[in-house]
Amino acid sequence: MAKLRQDSTRRSGRIITRKFFRYLVPMVMSTIAISLNEFVDSIIVSQVLGAEAMTLVNMGSPLMLAFAVIYSILGVGGSILYGKHAGEQDPLQAGKTFTVTFITTCAVSVLLTLLGLSVFNPICGLLCRDQSLMPEFMPYIRILLISGLLIIPLQVIIYFLSALGKPGLGMAVNLTANGVNLLADYIFMRFLGTGLKGAAIATFTGYLTGVLLVLAALMLRKISFPFRRFGLRDIRILPASLSRGIAPATNQLGYCLKISFCNTLAIMIAGLRGMMVFSLCMQAVSIASIIIAGIVEAMLPIASSLQGQRDFNGIRILLRTVFRVQFLANLAFVILMEVWPQFILFIYNIPDAYRQDALLGLRIFSLMFVFRGFVLVFMYYFQISNRKTYAFLISVTDGFAGIIPMAMLTTHIFGITGLWIAFPLLSAVMLVLILGINLILSLRKKSRCQGILLLEREDERIPTYDATIRLDSKSISDGSRELQSFCERYIRDDTLPVLIAVAAEEMSVYSMSMKDSTELDQLDILVKIYPREILMDFRSMGKPFDIATAHQQGFSNALMLKKIASSEEYSYLIGLNQTRIHIGRKRIKEIISEP
Repeated sequence: MAKLRQDSTRRSGRIITRKFFRYLVPMVMSTIAISLNEFVDSIIVSQVLGAEAMTLVNMGSPLMLAFAVIYSILGVGGSILYGKHAGEQDPLQAGKTFTVTFITTCAVSVLLTLLGLSVFNPICGLLCRDQSLMPEFMPYIRILLISGLLIIPLQVIIYFLSALGKPGLGMAVNLTANGVNLLADYIFMRFLGTGLKGAAIATFTGYLTGVLLVLAALMLRKISFPFRRFGLRDIRILPASLSRGIAPATNQLGYCLKISFCNTLAIMIAGLRGMMVFSLCMQAVSIASIIIAGIVEAMLPIASSLQGQRDFNGIRILLRTVFRVQFLANLAFVILMEVWPQFILFIYNIPDAYRQDALLGLRIFSLMFVFRGFVLVFMYYFQISNRKTYAFLISVTDGFAGIIPMAMLTTHIFGITGLWIAFPLLSAVMLVLILGINLILSLRKKSRCQGILLLEREDERIPTYDATIRLDSKSISDGSRELQSFCERYIRDDTLPVLIAVAAEEMSVYSMSMKDSTELDQLDILVKIYPREILMDFRSMGKPFDIATAHQQGFSNALMLKKIASSEEYSYLIGLNQTRIHIGRKRIKEIISEP
């Protein structure tokens, strides 16, 4: 592909990288809030009501898992599809995706609650086998079931808030909901004497507070939801959305099957000692997963938008950053576990009799994180790039299908130590297989993909200018001249290259006038010269603006852009101003024929 590769104008990637790190902190904080809530909630119940009550909370955990699976399918899948359509500059289809997903979420939440209440006794009997515990367990489950009316829609909305460029609001909602939940736990159970059902009431109260916070943000116009009318034909959005959320949900279900199988295996081989060490290792997984989940969720809305724009160089830049960040984070955790695993033993109060086994298990087990972070990034990325079957296979293998045969083989050879070996070995084998498969697919004759990311192979005959310029007068002027020189190599007409350069210069000047002093003063420019049309994409940080209405705000040079362009499309997506200028065949002919 023809590209201008001078250092002064080459795409820097700083806009995408800066946006990723803007998303990273809120996403990690949201994950911490959810994870800590589950952890601290059990501690509070245990301290206030005793170990038996904590056991009942654990018995009810499959219900919370069911909620998590549902909102993962709907939230991840819906937000990915929304970002893709928004990146394609199709706000109507993006809005329909949001609307259909939201209505489906509400309907599923209501139906799930009604179904659960209609077969309430059998559900309780399935979750709790001890009839003597039912008087306390059943009120707890009933209120928790009703809480699903709030939990599922709120978590789906939080996924969409990231796609709408409001990750900070999503973080605030999660922190508030889970913080109120923990505070209400203590108040209801300690001071109001509600017993175990107080924990469920606290959960309902926390998520009700989160819902009220979202409603307040809507009323104060801090956020707006892109609702759109839709018809029966638009119902096909639903399977397209759900198919993009299947892999993460399957991975969560697989996690439960994996724990159940490995717990049984550990008990069979080493009894209580084996089960305790395995439980400790899975707690280490929970800690490391907070960072991995935050990194992946920060990637999702940005990658979806770039995929919709077909900005494959942008995806390459983003994934390079994601791979590097997750590797360094996981490597730091592995080093910590190798050098000072005692802190995990101290936190969970492991008896001295099991300390040596636990230290060995943790040190071997933690090596998994060096490889598994890459595997999870690939899984989520392939959901975005429409390789849903590939993502599903990775999810199933990582979730449970891979660890069962691997653990059986390694424990047969090494005994209980083989169980700790199985996890890093599986992750390493999976990563090697993914890289190998990707390489083979990209090297096949007539392959439509390229590189280990399997990016869509673009027509190499399409001249492409891909650059970043600073938003100052000299850089804008220099960039305009470089673009004109580039276009003159591939366009025979003398006038059109000048007008393309003028369009880029006017767009740059307008972006400079609208930039925020606290934001990065750079502009990404992507120009593709097709045989019958020219596409110009501009991306910048800063205040929202729309070049199509700029002339109404006194920016007279915007009229020049209107004369040149066949159409102008604008969106403020994931907190970035994104403008597309399209010069069609008819307009090109008019420009060439003008004296």
